[in-house]
Amino acid sequence: MMSTLSRRTALVFGLVSLTIISALLLEFFLSTTPSRPFGHTQMAHLIGWIGLGLIGLTFVYPLKRWRHPNQVWPKRWLHVHMVSGVLGPLVIFVHSGAHFHAWVPFLALVTMVFLVMSGIVGQALHYLAFRMLYERRHQMAFEGMTEDAIEARLHDLVLEEEALRWWRCLHNPLAWSFVALVLLHIGGAVFFGGL
Repeated sequence: MMSTLSRRTALVFGLVSLTIISALLLEFFLSTTPSRPFGHTQMAHLIGWIGLGLIGLTFVYPLKRWRHPNQVWPKRWLHVHMVSGVLGPLVIFVHSGAHFHAWVPFLALVTMVFLVMSGIVGQALHYLAFRMLYERRHQMAFEGMTEDAIEARLHDLVLEEEALRWWRCLHNPLAWSFVALVLLHIGGAVFFGGL
């Protein structure tokens, strides 16, 4: 029998795969001829800019946190970060399709996939860690422990949760690598093909 975590992981993996396949199929059906894929049309360029705008929204939350590290930001900025971090790449999949004829766009697409997946994994890890701390705290309080005793016993668990934040060591460099590759892709597209 699968654990709850395994079921959730399988569900997320299945939904992500289904969504990516749907976006690629949409691009395939939008391609009018095999010699001119959708990604090379003006409409696809517009969709690419829309996807880039959505992805640009993902940078509002981390830039706010970077500029004001001690300030608590409303959860809506985190939600904007997460939603645009999923919708933007889906729009980019419609823009790009399954046409891997150039290295820079292909590398940007692969980096984007790893970036989104690392964000999903990081969010899941934080959610599980906070839920575990919340449940432990309430269980200890129900057992009649004092607040000081609870804090002492939860200290090690809090340190483990803080260790989970190290996933940013993967997520942040992926984000900046993606930005560099997107800038190269846009520069190459403008230089070689124009807008």
